[in-house]
Amino acid sequence: MNQVDDQLPPPPPPPPPVGMAGTASTTGSGEVRERGPQRFQRADPSARTERSLPAAFGAGFALLALVVGVPVGLLLLAGPPPVPTSWPTRDDLTAAIGVEQLVGVLMWIVWLAWLQFTVCVLVELRSAVRGVGIPSRVPMSSASQRMARLLVGAVMLAVTAVGQASAAVPATMPEAPSSVQSATYQADAAATADDSAGVQATVHGSDEQADAKQRDSGPSDRAVYRLGDMVLDPDDGKELLGKKVYVVQPPEGRYHDNLWDIAERTLGEGRRYSEIFELNKGRTQPDGHELSLARLIYPNWLIVLPEDAVGVDTVTYDEPEAETEPEADAPVSPERAEGTDETDASTSDGERGAHVDQGAGDGSGTQTERDLLGVGFDRTPSEQGAEGQVSDAAGGWTAHAELVGAGLLGAGLLASIEVVRRRRRMPEPSGDGVEAEVALRIGADPDRARWLDHALRSLAAACRDAGLSLPASYAAVVDDQSVELLLAPPREQAPQPWSVADGGRRWLLRRETVAASAEGRSRPGAPAPYPGLVSLGRDGDRDVLLDLEAAGGPISIGGDPAAAFEVATAVAVELATNCWSDRLRVTAAAMPDELTVFDPERLRVVEDLAEALPELRTRRAAGEAPDVLRGRLRPDGDGVWTAEYVVSGSAPDGELMTELAELTDSAGRSPVGVVCAGEFAGARWRLSVDSAGSLQIPVLGVNVRANRLSWRSVEALADLVAPAPSGDGPQSPGGQTGWLPDVRPEVPTPPAELDVADLATAPVRVFILGPAEVQANRPIADDRRELATEIVVYLALHRDGVHPAVLSASIWPRGVGTSVLDATLDRVRQWLGTDPEGSPYLLETPDGRLKLSERALLDWDVVCSLLRRSRRAQRVQEEIDLLSKALRVARGPVLTERPTGRYSWLARARVERVATDVLVDAAHRLSALYWDGGDPGAASAAASAGLRVRPGEQLLWRDLLQARHAVDGSGGLATAAAEMSAMLRAIGVADLSPETEALLEELSPGSSRQMWAPDGRDSA
Repeated sequence: MNQVDDQLPPPPPPPPPVGMAGTASTTGSGEVRERGPQRFQRADPSARTERSLPAAFGAGFALLALVVGVPVGLLLLAGPPPVPTSWPTRDDLTAAIGVEQLVGVLMWIVWLAWLQFTVCVLVELRSAVRGVGIPSRVPMSSASQRMARLLVGAVMLAVTAVGQASAAVPATMPEAPSSVQSATYQADAAATADDSAGVQATVHGSDEQADAKQRDSGPSDRAVYRLGDMVLDPDDGKELLGKKVYVVQPPEGRYHDNLWDIAERTLGEGRRYSEIFELNKGRTQPDGHELSLARLIYPNWLIVLPEDAVGVDTVTYDEPEAETEPEADAPVSPERAEGTDETDASTSDGERGAHVDQGAGDGSGTQTERDLLGVGFDRTPSEQGAEGQVSDAAGGWTAHAELVGAGLLGAGLLASIEVVRRRRRMPEPSGDGVEAEVALRIGADPDRARWLDHALRSLAAACRDAGLSLPASYAAVVDDQSVELLLAPPREQAPQPWSVADGGRRWLLRRETVAASAEGRSRPGAPAPYPGLVSLGRDGDRDVLLDLEAAGGPISIGGDPAAAFEVATAVAVELATNCWSDRLRVTAAAMPDELTVFDPERLRVVEDLAEALPELRTRRAAGEAPDVLRGRLRPDGDGVWTAEYVVSGSAPDGELMTELAELTDSAGRSPVGVVCAGEFAGARWRLSVDSAGSLQIPVLGVNVRANRLSWRSVEALADLVAPAPSGDGPQSPGGQTGWLPDVRPEVPTPPAELDVADLATAPVRVFILGPAEVQANRPIADDRRELATEIVVYLALHRDGVHPAVLSASIWPRGVGTSVLDATLDRVRQWLGTDPEGSPYLLETPDGRLKLSERALLDWDVVCSLLRRSRRAQRVQEEIDLLSKALRVARGPVLTERPTGRYSWLARARVERVATDVLVDAAHRLSALYWDGGDPGAASAAASAGLRVRPGEQLLWRDLLQARHAVDGSGGLATAAAEMSAMLRAIGVADLSPETEALLEELSPGSSRQMWAPDGRDSA
């Protein structure tokens, strides 16, 4: 074995005779646990069929006996029920009741009960067969309808299971797969097909003839490279020409492609995975990443295989037909020549993209980057050298493209990440994590999320004040101007300012009817009326949400397995992070363990869903309420069961499906919802998603662009909130532990040594520590200031200058035209003005880069200068003065107020974490110096300044507690402790650190237990 063996666990032994390609291990409890890819495969459908068929046949016989047998028996034994032929007389009403009359009444009761049950069976059968809509509630028939639902579901389950078992084929080793296709390249193949008129197909009679032709002439610069039916990028095609290449397949269910299985299928021996690893190690893949660990590969990667591999295609090429010189150049209008037509400019730039790379000669610009930057630039030779920068500025987030349209899902994720960052210090994120954050900030819509939260909670408060119950909503549609609830059954009485439409089937709240002062501020105690409301995607510019509780049964997500898994993952994460829900818990199965980092209080991941069902059944039996919606309006919330939602990344088998159906079955609305990826019988609502992300929602009759969350994006986002390897940092001053200079964070080097006076007198001042602000001597329109400020901040953080293409891709990640870019830059240049020599403060260098003049100063540069000087100070008072100045300049953390969709690029600047760490360090150091100098009041003020930057930093809270105790005694300590408790609970800190508890016990014995009672913790 070669050196890669040191990076991997020992390979599994040969497959067992049963046919599973993996191994099993025994846990300490004696439980046998599968390892390897087979743990993600579904069980044999025939086994499920054997278990479910007897129960299904019994249910079918019971249905037949009740629906057909009962009326036949009655007719044979007693005939039709007696029917009166006239109105009863007085004598009839006062006569004694005999056996004949009693039997007649009983016969009518039995006939009516049979009719009621038959109607319930027809209603449930119609809902089960169609798989859409909410089944009608038959009046006064809860018990009969529940029995009909169980019997019909069991019969439908058997029908589907028999069909699956008859179609199942035992898994065998494929001898030689004919070809491997990738959905990623279908668009490229279609684009090539459109241009096929100018491409002459080269017919290869044999591999030898193809190889001979390639050796003789070689591909030209215009060659089209192919791998089977796929068209490859020219750079990849040149590198892989003549090699056997395998395309990594997307996940199927819970099975993920891996090098061991690839080697086993194509080389006949899984242990040869190390050869594949060596052939591909360090080679850049189409998504810009490299193979560094043999166990970590991603879909659509191009994996080079050894020459003896079978069942894979070889990269070949076709030469396009020689182009004839056009007779005359087509005329170009002045408008197009000047680039004013953005659409045409983008098209022409896309056509020029291939020639730019040929001129550059370094292959740094990829087709994906050119598509992202199709904004109509006329690229000069100097601009070609900026292709690498463009890739860094715009191309990285394409690996997480599903986050760009995340909307409400992105808002919850972003809020969760921000809360975690306020709690504790964070490590330096990976490059993939940074790109995921960039994509998330592009797509997140926190303003719409707050608007939906306000609308729902204000509805609950209005219904409670008016003495009304909540309407039975099963879906919602929200945009920036309105929130629309879909109701079943309809209700025409709505509290103000809600309006009623479509006979009470829709309730509408328009934004203009909500007072500006009330928007975004929920009423005290307003509950979350619909915690199971989850967004599935966008229809145009409107978010479409579905209420899991309203389904009255499990919801399936069929279609493409990989896309269905990503949709289910997005559902689980949004339930755990959205702001319009509370009092809920999500149980996720067959999903990444990293999901729990976002909010472990609301989301848990289990290996086996069957193990969690007994607890769910027990909790429901103990807390089930007759009216869930009415219970949520109670002021104290007593008697309301915490909503439970189950989300599975794979379809359950027959027995588990029956248990899930029983869990969600209820005569009324139940605070339980179940969503599973994959098709299965018994699903009440059936959704379907294709590989392109188009989600069909038949119950609403719409198709949406689905919210999706890939496994890779989950890992990247989890990396953003991973805890730092160090603990709580250096100890606070005051006799515990001295300051440790070796653990102090490094202060970045500013472009020049600056002081507060330099910032005060600068003609252009840029502030990022706190709300973003640019102060210049010339005015700018208010509606233009926001965009202009972002451009100036970007340039202030990139002092060496950036190319206009890089700036454009960062400020307008979705694309912009040349005319818009030029007009905006001219506007910013006029706003900033010129220096006394007439040189503009927004400069353009000879190589075409944009940069700010050295006279335009950034507050962060001033802070860094002061902090670096404080580290070199020889006298304590000098250090105190420098630290005090730095903290006065810093008004807060970096960009505390960001407009929606703005500053998505900031994660790449990597300034937020660094600025927070050095400012917290400065505040702690200043507090220590004041304490040692006998000035606890100033020490308290220094600690408070640091808490403005990171409110959850318990190191600073300890400084504040100690200083307040020294100034005001036990009263000051109690006040500071109350402030700390309120802040830490607000940002979700679960426990005090041991150092903080120890300090409180030292200053006031027993105070830590009194302040931090477990029942006071914020469960959200």
